[in-house]
Amino acid sequence: MSNDELEALILAHQAEVYRYVRFLGAEDVSVAEDLVQDAFLAAFRSNNVPETNDERVLGAWLRGIARNLFLNHCRRRRNSPVKVNSESLEQAEACWTQEFLGEEDGFEVIEALRRCVGRLEDRKREIIDQFYAKNASRAELAKVFKMSEDGIKSMMRRIRGELADCIRRRMEAGRAS
Repeated sequence: MSNDELEALILAHQAEVYRYVRFLGAEDVSVAEDLVQDAFLAAFRSNNVPETNDERVLGAWLRGIARNLFLNHCRRRRNSPVKVNSESLEQAEACWTQEFLGEEDGFEVIEALRRCVGRLEDRKREIIDQFYAKNASRAELAKVFKMSEDGIKSMMRRIRGELADCIRRRMEAGRAS
């Protein structure tokens, strides 16, 4: 692979591979960025680059590299909060391609999620922000929101369901137009 081919590959797939490793469970931005960088470095060094211009094939190949790097990362970190194995990562790949990519590159789903989170009531949005952006535990959220841990768990389940329904409706409306 030439430097120009690598540059084109990075431009076409960097955002997708980053979102993918975060989807798999890369616990923070720096880990995700390192995994993406390592994936492109491995692709550059590979002797098995798919001989195609099909961006979906190249994206799947890069996700496979990133998935293997993520699995190795989790295995090295025995205290990682993310517990994975090959089977769970294969299921994640299937979910990613069916739910997020479809016929698109995944940006539409991210934008739908942003809009749906923006439409949540303030309390729900704050719980989501604390849990996902600030990595607050259920115990910490229970104290802040004066709820039980089980109450937080139930609330999170309802919020996720609400977001999933909202995203589904937005995606269907986008496809209909």
